[in-house]
Amino acid sequence: MEKLGLILGIAVAVAVVVYLRSRATVQAQRVRAAVVGLVAAGIFATAGVFAFDAIRNDAEDTAVLDQAIASARALPMVSVVLDDVPGSENRLRVALKEEMHRPTAEGVSRPLRLMRELRADYVVPALRATDEASAAAVIEARGALLKHLQATDLVVCKEFALTGIQRTDRLDATGQKLLREVLAALEKAYRSGRTVKTADAHAPVASDTEARALLKEAGFTPEDFEKLSHLARVSEDDACAIALKFNDAPSKLQADQRGPLMRYLLTVQ
Repeated sequence: MEKLGLILGIAVAVAVVVYLRSRATVQAQRVRAAVVGLVAAGIFATAGVFAFDAIRNDAEDTAVLDQAIASARALPMVSVVLDDVPGSENRLRVALKEEMHRPTAEGVSRPLRLMRELRADYVVPALRATDEASAAAVIEARGALLKHLQATDLVVCKEFALTGIQRTDRLDATGQKLLREVLAALEKAYRSGRTVKTADAHAPVASDTEARALLKEAGFTPEDFEKLSHLARVSEDDACAIALKFNDAPSKLQADQRGPLMRYLLTVQ
């Protein structure tokens, strides 16, 4: 089965974009640092952005990094993970500082590598173990955001489906509210899953093959799967529609089938 994670905006949920700027007043060297993403089931999805202008000295570095960490903590999932994982905040600080002074020329930046590692080790397992009500709340919140984007901004709707929303400041007031609700629901689902001991975690999660079968049962056609496989090529209208159909698929299933597919939708990559 082709990876359904091609729909990153859906599977990963959402990208959060943060701009932090520090301006030097005397003998400044301007250093721009890096894309940082943190997703939960991608969460800190395709890429949240920390953009700085900084002076290369320890005092300025400390001020800028303190600002970056404080702003990161203002984001629901980032704060939760940094609190849950011992040493993670310091590791993020180190990664950001290194990226400020020696920006990654090719490939994934240091902060993004760290965020992906934290996601894989902590966020995904928690979401795979979350209770069904919490998973359903995420799906519902995400569906509400998709429906709003479908009605108001098809370009951003397709972006959400493909890569996550790269600039959340482009959302209108309603979109911003719905996005906050998605993040709040994700945080709750994460907390629910983190309270489950690994040995006791029996929440069923669909495999790729099982997910495809469940999607077919929910009404997916060969044409729908083709659109999922080539989402970047379809129109904004079609991409948004298939993303919404993908997100809403669990509601078309029998009660005992919904949980495994919902957890899959939260954690697929």
